[in-house]
Amino acid sequence: MDFLQIALIFLIFLLSIFLAITGIQVFFILRDLKKALDKLNAILQTGENIAGDIERPLSSASNLVATLGDRAKALAGVVKRESKHRQRRFYKRTL
Repeated sequence: MDFLQIALIFLIFLLSIFLAITGIQVFFILRDLKKALDKLNAILQTGENIAGDIERPLSSASNLVATLGDRAKALAGVVKRESKHRQRRFYKRTL
C-alpha cells in the first residue's frame, strides 16, 4: 500500500470516530432538551390548572351579577311602568 492510501484510511477512521462522538453528544443534548421540555410542560399544565380553578368561581360570580342585573332592569321597568300609570291623568285640564 502506498503512503497516500494509508493516510486516507487513517483520516477516514479518525473522521468516523469524531462523527460517532458527535452523534453521541447530539443524543445527550436531545435527551436533556426532552427533560427540560417535560419540566416546562408540567409547569404550564400546573398554571393551566390554577387558571381553571380561578376561572370557575369567577364565572359563577359573573353569572350571578349578570342575573341580578337583568332582574334589576326588569324591576326598574316595572316600577317605571307603574309610575307612568300613576302620573297619567284621566281628566282634561281646564284653563
